[in-house]
This record gives sequence, structure tokens and C-alpha cells, in this order.
Amino acid sequence: MIGNLLAVLSWALVCAPIATRVRLTLYWYARRIIGPGLSVIYNLVNGLLFCCLGAAMIGVSSSAVIQALNKIDAIPHIRHPGFSDLSPPGIGWVMVVLLVGMVVIALAIAGFKMLSQFAAVCAPWMFPIFLAGALATLPRLGECRSLSDLRSLAETKIWTGQPLKPVGTLDTQAAVDLDNGLIPAALGETLKAAAGGQDALSSSAILMVEQAGSCWRITDGDKEYVVRTADSRILVSRVLSDRLGFWHIMFFAWFCNLATHIGLSDMALFRYARSWTYGFYSAFGMYLGHFFAWACAGIMGAVLWGEVNPGKMADGAAGVAGLLCVLLAGWTTAIPTIYRAGLALQIITPNWPRWTITLIAGAITTLVALFPAIFMKLLDFVAIYGLTLMPIGAVILIEHWVFPWLELRPYWTERQKRIFNPAALLTWIVVLVLCFPIEDFTGGRIQSPMAMLGVHLFFRWLPGWFLAAALYLVLARFMGAALQGSADPVENLTARSMPSPTSPAEAAGTVGVLGWIAGSVALLALAVCLVLPLHVFLGGGADADAYAANVDGYKRGLLIATIIYFVAAVIWQSCREKARTIRQE
Repeated sequence: MIGNLLAVLSWALVCAPIATRVRLTLYWYARRIIGPGLSVIYNLVNGLLFCCLGAAMIGVSSSAVIQALNKIDAIPHIRHPGFSDLSPPGIGWVMVVLLVGMVVIALAIAGFKMLSQFAAVCAPWMFPIFLAGALATLPRLGECRSLSDLRSLAETKIWTGQPLKPVGTLDTQAAVDLDNGLIPAALGETLKAAAGGQDALSSSAILMVEQAGSCWRITDGDKEYVVRTADSRILVSRVLSDRLGFWHIMFFAWFCNLATHIGLSDMALFRYARSWTYGFYSAFGMYLGHFFAWACAGIMGAVLWGEVNPGKMADGAAGVAGLLCVLLAGWTTAIPTIYRAGLALQIITPNWPRWTITLIAGAITTLVALFPAIFMKLLDFVAIYGLTLMPIGAVILIEHWVFPWLELRPYWTERQKRIFNPAALLTWIVVLVLCFPIEDFTGGRIQSPMAMLGVHLFFRWLPGWFLAAALYLVLARFMGAALQGSADPVENLTARSMPSPTSPAEAAGTVGVLGWIAGSVALLALAVCLVLPLHVFLGGGADADAYAANVDGYKRGLLIATIIYFVAAVIWQSCREKARTIRQE
């Protein structure tokens, strides 16, 4: 909650005020400050990193599609990538990713207006589906009749503090040996295969039965494994040592969107805002899209015991509606990300049409998505992504706000007609050398100074930002920013003024009777999406047959409510857009 609050304040107090004053994308504004030559390099890096982020989201959507296709007997089984897969796991994965990528590219090419309309329809429905999946899943984890029960489940079954890496599966017949305190030979072979052919268990390994028939723990020196039943198989996972505490989570919640708020990439969106206070609307994304949705995803994912498979998670929790939710959740992140990537790359080829650049960015994104490494290592990638772009964000913020206070000349690089801003280039290089996790790419043979000091990857950006700000101030003063002469006021950079907002009186009653009926039906469908999982939750999971029957009915009802919602919401959105067009004319 604290990390998401800091993220909201970063959008509202850092990104939105600059965007609404200059009415430019970051990519064109950066050109004035860091010079056209450096801006080409920066925007190329920015665009490629956006492509990688979009690729991860295409992977999420593809997971849902694969889960849906695997439910059809007439279609050959498509293998989903595992946690350690770096290359495409099969031709099925490749074909699904290419198909999903084509749809994402088409929607991104449609432009900003289409993105906003797409989000306006999808977003209100996603949150009830996430909540529905969490409520329907809780009975599978144990008895939950009070807040104390919920806390107990959270600590023992959901957020246990033990990050797991799946290493293999066993037949359910192995449960008999495990309950009798015997380590099955198949388990040793599974761990041996995961360890690259080396024996993974010693003769001194200790087996503990935590819950007969469903959960066992094996301790072997400094290694620890958890063996747990999952559906019709037994999943073997290794307990990792890299555990995340309060500060890790708080900082990650703050900086997982670092490139878009402190890094200023969301200037591309906020340049349309009527006021900088629109930055506070990011709270809906942070507390519904991050805090709420992540908590629900944690509950739904707990039954998979560490398996990274969003499609399987959603299918088990909410059926076809859940699969559709995961598909659209990936799309609603991938599409604007590709849109941003296109804007970043367009500054390199300004004479090319935007749709051409977006097509190229989408093609790169789709090709990267074929390799599931980023999809499976998303937390580390997001950290590296934000850390890489952060220094230039600090440079732009300092030159925009701080230079006038210190009587330094903003846009001094542009005034001197330099290709590169030398102070910005040196700042970027120095901060990356100090902070970038080079050790992750060299197997630890080469380490960054931050790694030598024991600073976790999630914490590096904050000292790095202050270092970048201070270093740029000093370097810029001695490299040309302190020369005599006045600077243009920032307000003169405004590209256009925004029209006055439409008053409520003007907006009221313009969508027509059909629009209001459709809107009411859409709201009723959303209410049904919340009532259905409550029936499953209140029914509990003590009687397996009754619970299964309740879940089947709930999934069918959720799908029907989803179809009704989308039909009604599309009609409502269409009436609303027609009314807006009439008002503008």
C-alpha cells in the first residue's frame, strides 16, 4: 500500500506537471535537453525495452490461449513454457504467440483513441473477475469463516515467505511412499534431471509429512524441497533462498513502473490531460490494478504451488471468463506499451507514418515474446528496465524544474546546437556502471559496485536517481549551462491549450435511452459477477462434491454474465462516443 502510494505521488507530482506544461511526449521533449544524437540512442533503448515489456504481456495472454486450446480434445496438446525455459518450448507456443501478437499490433496501430475506448470497456469488468477468482479459490486452500482464518491461510498457504521454483512432477502413486516416510525413487530421478544429471539428494535427506496425502517437505543440508499434490499430479518445488521482505515489496510496488512515472514515459499520455491533477487518477491503476489484482492473483496462484502458468491459474479459478480476463489483462498492458514503443522509435524516423513505426515495434515485440525468459523473469526485467532509463528521467526533471531556480540555462544543449549533451551522457554512463546488475549477465564474474555493497536490485534506483540528479547539476554547470543569457520560459513550450471541460449539464442525457439501458445492464452484469463467487465461497470446501458442483455452476454463470456485460458495455460506449462527437461538432 505504501509503495503504490509513492507511485501515485510520482505520477501526480513529477510526471503529470511536466507533461501538462510542455504538451509533448517525453521523446520529443528529451530531444531539446539531451540533444538529437543522444535522444536517438535513448529512444532506441527506450523503444526496445518497451518491446520487451510488451513481449512479457503477450506471453501472459498466450498462456490463457494455450490453456483454452488444451481443453479441446481435437487439438494436439500445446506445451506451456516452464520456469526455466529460455527458448520456445514448441511449435504450438510459437503459433499462439504469433497469433496473439498480430491482434495486439492491430489494436496498437488503431491509436490512442482506440486504446482509451478498449480500456474503458475492459477495465471495469476485470476487477470483479479477479475478485471472483479469489473468492472461489479460497475454499480450496482451507476453512475460511473469519478474518483470523483468512490471516492463517495467507500466512501458511498463500504468502508463506518461501519462494518456490517448480522442478518436476510425480505420479499420484508416489503419495503412498511419501506418507510412509519413504523418498520415492522417482523423486530422486526428477531432482537429478533438474540438476543436470547430478545427484540432487544425499543419503542424509530428511522427509517430513506436513499434511498426509497432500504436502511433504524434504530437507537436505542447505537445500529444501516442497512436494505437494496439485490436481491429478504431485508437484515438486525447490525453496529458494532469495526471500523478499517488507522493504523489497514496498520498493518494488513503487518502482515497477519507474520508467513511466519517474522516468517520465507517461508524458505521452498526460500531455492530453486538462490539468496536472489528473496524475492522481493513477491511484485507480495502482490500488485496483496492482494492489487488489495482485492480492487476488496471489490467492488464485497458491493452488498451483509455485507454477508460473497464468492461464491455468485463471481457468481453475474462474473458467472461460478467467481465461478471457488473463487474455485481456495481457492485451491492456501490451497494447499501450507497443504504442509507447512506437512513439519512442518515431523520433528516429520522424518522416515515417506512426502506423509503420508501431508495426515495426509490434513485430519486434512479438519476436521477443517467442522466448519465454522475460515472461518468466518479469520482476527482474522490470527492475532492470526502470533502472536503465531512470538517469535520463532525472536529467530532464532537473533541467525542467531546478535549473531556473539555480539560474542555469535550460535547453542549453539546443541553444549551442550540440548533437549530444555531454553532461547527460556522462551521467547516464556513470550511474549505469554503478547500478546496473551486470553480475546477472556474467554469472557473477563481474559485479557492479552496488552488488559489491550488497544493495538488492530493487533498492538501487533510489540512490541512483539522487546520484544522477547531483552529478548532472555539477557537470552541466561546468559544460555550458552556466553561460550568460536568458532562457525561454517553460510555459512558452506549450504546443496547444486544452479545451474547457464539458459541464455536467451539457453532458447529461446525451447518450440516449438505449445508452442508459445498456449501461444499466452492464452494471447489473458486473453485480452478478460478484454474487456468483460469494455463493461458492459461503458454501465452503468441506464437501468436495458439493464444492465441485457449485464451482461448475459459478463458472457457467460467470461466462454468461461476461457475455452480457461486453454486449451492453460496447453499446454504452458507442452511444457515449456518438454523444461526444455531436457535442464537439
